[in-house]
Amino acid sequence: MGPIKEVENGEYTEKSRIKKLYLMILVLSVLITIAGGSLLGWWLYKYHPTNKQLWMVPFSLILFLTPLIVWFSLFISDLCISKNERVCF
Repeated sequence: MGPIKEVENGEYTEKSRIKKLYLMILVLSVLITIAGGSLLGWWLYKYHPTNKQLWMVPFSLILFLTPLIVWFSLFISDLCISKNERVCF
């Protein structure tokens, strides 16, 4: 037998949906960061010696840095919330 799971008014299924949503958001942000880094690397390899296709640099930096900044700000804001003010889902 497996562990007993508490199910009250669908609370367990709701928690599992929220965890899946957070996991999907994490995977998507990692993929966006990888895409931005790859695009910047490709620009460095192919176009940097001739300084062409310069639009790729800010675009790839936005893709690369935005998810990192968002996750960092969420992490810091979570640290600043006191334990008594938290609302548990």
